[in-house]
Amino acid sequence: MNPSSAPFESRNNNSEHPPAGFANYLDALYDNRKLIAITTAVALALGIGYAVFSQPVYRADILVQVEENANTTSKSVLGDVSAMFDVKTATSGEAQVIGSRMVVGRAVDKLNLDIEATPRYFPLFGRWLGRHSDHLSTPGPHGYVWGNESIDVSKFDVPEELYDRPFVLRMGEGSSYELQYGKLKLDGTIGQPLSATTNYGPITLLVDRISALPGASFELRRQSALTTTEKLRHDLSIAEKGKESDILGVSLEGSDPKRISAILETIAGEYVSQNVKRKSEEAERSIRFLEMQLPELRQQLSDSETRFNQFRAKHGTVDLGEEATNLLQLSVQAQTRQAELEQKRNELLSRFTDQHPAVQSVNAQLHAAQQEAQQIANRTQMLPPLEQNVLRMQRDVQVGTELDTTLRNTLEQLKLIKAGKAGNVRVVDGAVAPDTPVRPKPLLIITAALMLGLFVGVVIALVRQRLFDAIDDPYEVELRTGLPVFASVPFSRQEEKFAQSRRHPQAQSLVLAGEAVIDPAIESLRGFRTALEFTMTKARNRIVLITGPTPGIGKSFVALNLAAVIGATGKRVLLIDADMRRGFLHRHLGGDRGPGLSDLIQGTLRADELIRATRFSGVDFIASGRPVASPSDVLSNTRLDALVRQVANNYDVVLLDGPPVLLASDAMRLACVAGTTFFVARQGVTGVGELRESIRQMQKVGLPVRGVIMNGLRMRPGRYSYGYGRYRYASYIYKPYER
Repeated sequence: MNPSSAPFESRNNNSEHPPAGFANYLDALYDNRKLIAITTAVALALGIGYAVFSQPVYRADILVQVEENANTTSKSVLGDVSAMFDVKTATSGEAQVIGSRMVVGRAVDKLNLDIEATPRYFPLFGRWLGRHSDHLSTPGPHGYVWGNESIDVSKFDVPEELYDRPFVLRMGEGSSYELQYGKLKLDGTIGQPLSATTNYGPITLLVDRISALPGASFELRRQSALTTTEKLRHDLSIAEKGKESDILGVSLEGSDPKRISAILETIAGEYVSQNVKRKSEEAERSIRFLEMQLPELRQQLSDSETRFNQFRAKHGTVDLGEEATNLLQLSVQAQTRQAELEQKRNELLSRFTDQHPAVQSVNAQLHAAQQEAQQIANRTQMLPPLEQNVLRMQRDVQVGTELDTTLRNTLEQLKLIKAGKAGNVRVVDGAVAPDTPVRPKPLLIITAALMLGLFVGVVIALVRQRLFDAIDDPYEVELRTGLPVFASVPFSRQEEKFAQSRRHPQAQSLVLAGEAVIDPAIESLRGFRTALEFTMTKARNRIVLITGPTPGIGKSFVALNLAAVIGATGKRVLLIDADMRRGFLHRHLGGDRGPGLSDLIQGTLRADELIRATRFSGVDFIASGRPVASPSDVLSNTRLDALVRQVANNYDVVLLDGPPVLLASDAMRLACVAGTTFFVARQGVTGVGELRESIRQMQKVGLPVRGVIMNGLRMRPGRYSYGYGRYRYASYIYKPYER
C-alpha cells in the first residue's frame, strides 16, 4: 500500500462524524447569521404589516339570567301545574335555545343580515385608508374608493342561482344609481324600490341611503337566509359564567362594532320574547284543560249537595261524635289530595307520555294517597251505619267545594300568567358597541413574529448544517479523511473587495499578496510556505499540484498567492495554469490565455517562448494555452512528463494550478507528473463526501495526496483568537509522522 494513504485508511476506522458539541451549533448559527437575520427581518416585517394593515376585530357581549320563580300556589295541585312552566330550564338547554335557528333566524330577517353591501375599496391598502379617513374620497378607476363611504340596503331579492354573486352598484348624479351584473344594467333611485324582470328572474332592490360621491361603486351580494343563519350561529359564543351560576354569556366578534352589538340586542330580544310566548302557550294549555274539568266538577258537587240535603231532610240533623269528626277531616284531606293528584296526572298526560319522569312521580304520589284514603275508609267502617253515611256525604260536599274553589282560583291565576309580559329569563347586561378591538394586538403579534422568525432562522441553519455535509472545521477534515491540514487560510475581506472590483471590464487586476502583504490570509500562506519546503525535501521532484474536489473553492487564489510569497524569499517559482477548461490566472497576471501549456504539449511552441515574467519578484507564469477540443487527450500526451520536468530544472518550485478532481480526469494526469499534491477545501462549501471521493479517486490509481489546505476559514467570536486563528499551520505538519 502507498504509505501516504495509510493515515486515511487508519482514520477510516473512526467514526464518520466528529463529536458534536454545543460549540458546533454555535458555529452553525454564526455562519448562517445573515440567513437568520434575513429570516427574522422578513417575519418581523410580515408581523408589523399584519398588525398595521389587518382589519380590527371587535367583540360585543350580553349576559342572560335564567331565573327560578317561586311557586306561590304550592298549596293547590293546579297551582303546581301552573308553576311548572315557571320552573327554570337547564342552563345548557337555554344556551341551545339562544343559538337556535328560531332565535338567530329572526335576527337575520329583522336586520337583513343576508344582504351584504360594502364599498369597493382600492386593492391592498384601500380598506386600511378607509378606516383612517373621515371624509368621502374621489372615486378612482372602476369606482374604487378609499374614504368613509357607506350604503344601507333594506331589501335585495334575487333568484336563487344568483345568491352570493357580486352585483356592482355605481353612484350616479343626485340620488340615482346603476346596478350592474355582467351585461345586465338597471337604473334606480335612492329610497324608491327597484323591480325588474330579467333573464335570470325577478330582481327587487331598495336602497335606503348612500353616502358617496358620484362614480363611487359598491358591491352587493344576496346570501341564502339559511346560510347566513348557520354562519351566525357558528360565530356566536355561548357559555355559562361560572359553575351553576344560571348566567349565560353570549358574545359575537366582527369588524363593525355597531353591527355586532345590534345583532346581539336583536337576539336577546327574540330570546326573551320567545320565552314569554312559550310561558303563555303553556298557560293557555292549562286553561283549556281546567275549563274542560270545571263543568264536570261542578256537576259532581251539585249531586253531592243534593244527596246530603235529602239525607238531612229524611233523618234530621245528625251530630257526629268526636271520633267521626276527626275521621271526617282526615278523609276530606285524603280525598282532596287524591283528587288533586288525579287532576295533575291528567294534565301532564295531555303533554307527556306515561314514561315521563313527572308523570311517574305523580303516579307514585297518587298510589300513596290512595293507600292513605283506604286506611281511613277502613277506620270509617267501624262507626255506626248512620254516622258512616253522614260522614261520607259530608266529605263529598267538602271535597267538591274545596276542589271547585281551588280550580277557580288557579284558573284566574293562569289567565293572569297568560296576559303577563314577563318570562323566567332576563337580560342582565345588554349589548354595547365596543370601543377597542380584541385583535390584532400589535405588541403581541410583533413579538411573536420576531420570535418565530428567529426560531425559523435557527432551525433552517441547523437543518442546513445537518443536511449539507460542508466542512466547517479543520479538525473535521483530519477526522473524516485522514489527511493532515497543512494550512488554514482565513477568509479575507480585502480579497472579497478585489473580487468585486475585477467584475468591471476596465478594472485593474489586484492580487492580495501584492496589495495587502500583512493580510491574515497571506500570513497563513507564509506559514504553509515553510511547511511546503519541509515536505518537498522528501518529494520525488519540485513540482506541486494545487487542486480540489470542485470549482469555486479558491485553489487558483491559493496557487497564485503562494507563488508570490515563495518568490518573495528569493526563490524562482514557475506558476502554470494547468486548467485548460476554465483557467483564468492570466487575468490576474496580464496577457491572454494563449499561447500556453496546451501549445507546449502539442509542440507548436517552445517553453522559452511561453514563459512570461510577472510583476512578482522571482515568479514566472505559463498560461493554460489556446482552447483545445479535448483537454484530457492533450494532458495524456507522453511528452507532458518530460516537458514539465525540463522546465522545472530552471526553477526551485513549479506550482500547477490544476482543474477540479470530480469534474474530469485532468487532475489525476497532472498528479502523475507532480511530486506533491495538495487539495484545497473551502469552509462551508466543500462537502466531506466530495473530499473523500476525490481522495478515493486518487488512491485508485496509486496517487498520493499530501494534505489539505483549508481555505476561507471565517473567524468566529470565541473560537478563533490570536490574529488569524487558533488553528496554526505548524500544528498540522508533523501530526501524521508522529502517528
